[in-house]
Amino acid sequence: MKKIGAGLQFNIYDLENGKVLKTFRTKFQMYLTNILWEQYLIFAPLILRRNINNAVKDRDFSINYFKENNHKNLLANLEFKEEKIFQNKVTPIIDVLGKDFNEDKKIIDNYSNFIFECWKEGFADKIYNFTVNNGIDKKGNAFLIDFGEITTNKKDVVKAIISERWKRTGCYRWRIKGTTKKYYKQKMEETLTIENLNKYWDIKKS
Repeated sequence: MKKIGAGLQFNIYDLENGKVLKTFRTKFQMYLTNILWEQYLIFAPLILRRNINNAVKDRDFSINYFKENNHKNLLANLEFKEEKIFQNKVTPIIDVLGKDFNEDKKIIDNYSNFIFECWKEGFADKIYNFTVNNGIDKKGNAFLIDFGEITTNKKDVVKAIISERWKRTGCYRWRIKGTTKKYYKQKMEETLTIENLNKYWDIKKS
């Protein structure tokens, strides 16, 4: 079992059988990671503590939600077994974007449709960190792989749409470039609208 990555909330290990194992990061690890990402926080301990407490709260909420609601088709076959978390191993979008514009367009289009599929189930990623929080399989299907920051509150999604929360992500500001960034911006502006939210939100439960 080899460690292949870590976000703020989880460590990620390759089980070498087409699956990955995710384990909880300790608060100490989370503090160090948040400081590494935003170095000014070493001088803002109250903000740092709030960030970590919110991250733990978000993680616990997301896990409880997905334990009760089966959305395996949207989360790379997410499974919980004896306090262990498993997903299919898919390719993070950051590893494939930027190599071919036509392929980039397909990935972005699939991601747009994926957002609608999540909305239909009544949940949404809170921050839309496109390249890091999502992955694709060999068929180009999109999945939410970093599932620890979701909301089931439509009002939260409305706020994210109005504030254009996706523009404040690292993926939009630094990682996506050139014509791909231009197309991504256009597609997200078309996708993340109140009209679309009202059209798709929670329709599979109604």
